[in-house]
Amino acid sequence: MKTMTHVLAALAVLTLSACSHSPTATKTVSETEAGTRTGMVRNIVINETIHPETLTVRAGDEIRWINQRQDAVTITIDQALDHTVSCRNGFSKSMGMGIDNSTKLASHETAGLCFTRIGTFKYSVHASSDDKHDLPNTHGSVTVQ
Repeated sequence: MKTMTHVLAALAVLTLSACSHSPTATKTVSETEAGTRTGMVRNIVINETIHPETLTVRAGDEIRWINQRQDAVTITIDQALDHTVSCRNGFSKSMGMGIDNSTKLASHETAGLCFTRIGTFKYSVHASSDDKHDLPNTHGSVTVQ
């Protein structure tokens, strides 16, 4: 029994020493996946238009839409947000169900998203149907690098 224990111990030592000299694998980030929140906040201001219409950010930056109009607006991201954001403020599913890619902002409210996938995300802003002052459908995009 002692011989078997010594043989197993010797094999373990040889295996570990062989591994210590082999190259180690490095963690790579997928071309479409990105890291965690960066702490940077980038604002998109909604008045009679949106500014800026196009925005380029780093993965993990928070994009915050600010409604500076007197009336409510609805922001709709053109694609589902599942597996593309690490934070969401105002873009949430009602009771865990439904569509989570849009939000309605009252006057002077904000909503934000932190995109984790690299790519271009298009969105539209339009006046909510019950508002008196019309806002033409306005489109914008956020490019995540």
